[in-house]
Amino acid sequence: MMGEEAYARARKIGLKEYHGRMQRQGNPFLPVLEEIEERMNALSHVPLGLEQIPLKKVVGTASRGRTNAFAANFMPILDPGSEFSTKWSVLYEGIVEQGLNQPVKVFEYLGLYYLVEGNKRVSVMKYLDSLFIEAEVTRIQPPRSEDLENVLYYEYLPFYNDTKINYLWFSKPGSVARLCELTGKALGEKWTSEECSDFSAAYMRFRGEYKAREAVSDAKKLPATTGDAFLIYLDACGYADAPRKFGGEMKGEVKALWGEFEKEKEPENVALITKPDEVKQGGSLLNTLFGPSSVKVAFLYSREPVQNGWTYWHDLGRVNLENNMGDRVKTSVCVCEDPANYEAEIERLIEAGNNLIFTTSPLMLSASMKASVKHPEAKLLNCSLLASWQRVRSYYVRLYEVKFLIGMIAGALTENDKIGYIGDYPIVGAAANINAFALGARMVNPRAKVILEWSSRKDFNPDDPFGDPSVQIISSRDVGAPSHHAVEYGLYSQREGVKQSIAIPVLDWSRIYESLARSVLSGSWKDTGTSPAKAVNYWWGLSSGAVDLVVSQRMDIGLKRLVELVKEHIREGVFWPFESIIRDQAGDIRCPVDGRLTYADVIAMDWLVDNVVGGFPAIDDLREYTRALVELQGIKQIDLPAPSTFSWKAEEA
Repeated sequence: MMGEEAYARARKIGLKEYHGRMQRQGNPFLPVLEEIEERMNALSHVPLGLEQIPLKKVVGTASRGRTNAFAANFMPILDPGSEFSTKWSVLYEGIVEQGLNQPVKVFEYLGLYYLVEGNKRVSVMKYLDSLFIEAEVTRIQPPRSEDLENVLYYEYLPFYNDTKINYLWFSKPGSVARLCELTGKALGEKWTSEECSDFSAAYMRFRGEYKAREAVSDAKKLPATTGDAFLIYLDACGYADAPRKFGGEMKGEVKALWGEFEKEKEPENVALITKPDEVKQGGSLLNTLFGPSSVKVAFLYSREPVQNGWTYWHDLGRVNLENNMGDRVKTSVCVCEDPANYEAEIERLIEAGNNLIFTTSPLMLSASMKASVKHPEAKLLNCSLLASWQRVRSYYVRLYEVKFLIGMIAGALTENDKIGYIGDYPIVGAAANINAFALGARMVNPRAKVILEWSSRKDFNPDDPFGDPSVQIISSRDVGAPSHHAVEYGLYSQREGVKQSIAIPVLDWSRIYESLARSVLSGSWKDTGTSPAKAVNYWWGLSSGAVDLVVSQRMDIGLKRLVELVKEHIREGVFWPFESIIRDQAGDIRCPVDGRLTYADVIAMDWLVDNVVGGFPAIDDLREYTRALVELQGIKQIDLPAPSTFSWKAEEA
C-alpha cells in the first residue's frame, strides 16, 4: 500500500497544479524542448557525462512522448489502478528501500534540463523532495543572442567550466563576475574539488536557511533567485568563513539580511532624503516620554583630523553637534588607519553602547554592513553617495550645487577662456561636480573651456598640473586640513608663480548629524528591517546648510552679488543647475531644452559636458593608494543604479 498511497498523494498535488494552470490558461503539461527549440537537432550537441544535476532545474521533456501523464510540476495525473500508476508505485517503493541506482538521461538547454529518459524517476524524486539526481547530460548549445536568458547563460558557462557547479542561477547580468570577485577567484581559474566542496557547503546551508525563512515570510516567494540572494549574503557577510558556519549562525545572518532580500523586489528601492524636513523628528508620545534622554554618537575616522581635510571637516561637524545639543549628546572618536581593523572597531563601538555610529569613508561600508548583520540593533550610517543597503544608511552632501557657483566665478575671472579643474578620485559623484562647475562657467562665459586633470593619476605633477602656464584660474581639491596650505584648495588664481585664494566650499556635516541624533531622541527613527524594504540615502545641499561657499573679500562686488543671487535661488529650489539643453562630449543631448535632470539622474551621471576637455582615467593610470576606493565606487568600475530605482518618499526615515 505504501507506493499506492504515495501515488495518490502525488496525483493530488499534480491535479492541483494541472487545474491551476488551466484556470490561468497556461500549459498544464510538461514543457517539451523540441517545441521550445525547433532547431534542436541542428544545434551543437556536447556530451558532458555523468553529473549530479539539481532537480529544481529539471523542467520538462525532450520530446512529447507521455507528457500527458504528468502535470507541469512532474507530479502524475493518470488514474490510480492504471499501468502507469502501478509502475510509478513500484518505482517509489524501490527508491525508498534501496535508493535510485540508475541515472536518467537529459538534454541541458540554457541551463535547464529536459528528460530524454527517466520521467518517472524524476517524478518520484521530486515527490520525495530530493535536491539532486544523477544524470547523463548532453548540452544543446544555442547561438548567442541579446535575449536576457541567453546572455545570462553564456555569462555562466565559463564559471561552470571552471567549477562544474550547475545549481546556481542568476537573474541579472554581471552576477557571475561579482561572484568570482566575492569568492576571490578569477574566471578561467580552475577550482579544486575542495574549493567546490566548500562552496557547495556554504551555498546549500544558505539555501536551507533562506528557503525556511521564505516559507514563513509575509512576502512568501521573492522575485530574486536563490543565487541572487546568495550574492547579497556574500557581499554583506563575506565568503572566507561561510563554508564553516553552523546553521544557527547563518540563520541569524539570513534573518538580519531579510530586508535586503526583500528590497530587491521593490521597483523603487532607494529612499533619497534630500532635505532636513523630510526626516521625521516627532515620535509618538510614549517614545518621547520613555525614550532616551541622551544619545551616544561615535565617529570612525581613517586619519587624524589634523592630517586629513576630509576627516577634519567631519570632526568639525562632530564638535558642532556637541555644541548645539549640549548634554543630550555625547560623542566619541575612533581613528583606525588599517582597513583590516574597521569591522573590529565598529563592533567595539557598538558594544560600548553607542546609539548612532557614523563611518566616514566609503571604504568602511563593507565593514559597517558586516558589523550590522552581527548586531541588528545597531544604527549605522556610512558617508557615501550610493545607498546599497537597508541595514546601513548612507549620507552625503550635494557638493555640485556649490561647484556650479564656483564655476560661475571661474568663468567670469578667466582672461583667456581657459579654466583648470583638478579632480581627486574618478568615483560616483565626481561627474556631477565637474559638470556643474563647467555649466556654471559657461553660464557667465559661453566660450569657457574646462581643462580636466586628476591628482590621483600616477603622472600628476602638482607644480605644473596642466603643462600650460596660460591656465591661471584653477579649481583644486575641495577640503583641506589645518596642516595644509589653504590656498591650494578650492578655486584659486596662479599668475607669475603667485597663488591667491578666490573661493572655497564649506561643509557642515553637523546639519545631518544633529537631525539624525534628534530623530533617535524623539523615537521617530524607523528601524531597519521594516516594510517596505528600502535603502535610505540622506543627500543634503545648500537648502540645509550642509554645504556653503566662502569667497575672497577681493572679489568684485557685482560678481559676488550675482553668485549670492544664484545661490539663494538654488537654496529655494527656484534655480536648478542641470536644466535646459545639455550635451555631452560626444554631442549627444543629455537634457532637452525644456527638461531638467532629476536627483537620480545626477547621482547616476557617468558622462561629461561638452565644454570639458579631458576624461576619466583608467584604474591602471591611478596611484596605488587610490585604487581601493576607485574599485569600490569608480565611475567606470561599477554599474551605476538606474534612476528609476530612487524614490523621494521620507516614510522610511
